[in-house]
Amino acid sequence: MAGLQDIRRRIRSVKNTQQVTKAMKMISAVKLRKSQERLLALRPYSNRMTEVVRSVVSRFQDLGQPIHSPIAQAFLAPREEKRYRLVVVASDKGLCGGFNANVLKAATQFVLEAGGELAHLDAVGKRALDWARKSGYTVDREFLGTALPGLAQVAQEIAFQAAQQYEREEIDALYVVYNYFSSALSQVPTVQRVFPMAVEAAEDLRQPEVPHLLEPDPQAVLSALLPRFIETALLHVLLESSASEHGARMAAMDKASTNAEDMIARLTLNMNKIRQASITNQIIEIVSGANA
Repeated sequence: MAGLQDIRRRIRSVKNTQQVTKAMKMISAVKLRKSQERLLALRPYSNRMTEVVRSVVSRFQDLGQPIHSPIAQAFLAPREEKRYRLVVVASDKGLCGGFNANVLKAATQFVLEAGGELAHLDAVGKRALDWARKSGYTVDREFLGTALPGLAQVAQEIAFQAAQQYEREEIDALYVVYNYFSSALSQVPTVQRVFPMAVEAAEDLRQPEVPHLLEPDPQAVLSALLPRFIETALLHVLLESSASEHGARMAAMDKASTNAEDMIARLTLNMNKIRQASITNQIIEIVSGANA
């Protein structure tokens, strides 16, 4: 009977764990939906921002003026990438499959293969911070426990500081390593260069359009647009990573719940076999005693 008690105790333990995994799956499903809604809401703004930048770049190229603003060079004449700033986006918690392992592996590979010097490193998420410390990198900024509404503030802080560093020639490029949200079951580790960006004039923007007044001049407009452009790109990346995290956790918890169900079925079958054997032995003992 001690074997039966152990099995019953284990079944209760697995059932309790299954309740936790199912609850985590439901929570991740809700958070995934919210992240996807933010992504869809950001898309029109991001597309319009790109159109505005392309229009200004097209106007600037048509004027043929020399470039004086260092920030405008990020759009028109990027300099050689000798020093770069890297933003690694991971999660604060685990239990999300290979989400963190894949993105941190991609970050390690990028740093090893990049030709320039890693001048500044930002860690978004506790797992990214742990990776940086374990790898011996100095972290300039760390963003831990940031909720979905706070991602815009994170993107704004990084964009503002990165634009200033580019203007002071402290960095020549800004890269982000994150998980691209392909679907709830597929997240792709991605390395993206936020700037210098290749913003070319689109063909439809070359067509006749209502002229816009650029004050005080196109270079000043580009200088003002760059932080906004970087902020929008970073916010899009952070939302992609947030959706990827919750999608990965939802898939992992669904798999864990299924495995728990299979384990409960195996334990229950084993328990029934032991009970059946015990009952059979008792019947044999009773029959033997009656015959004696």
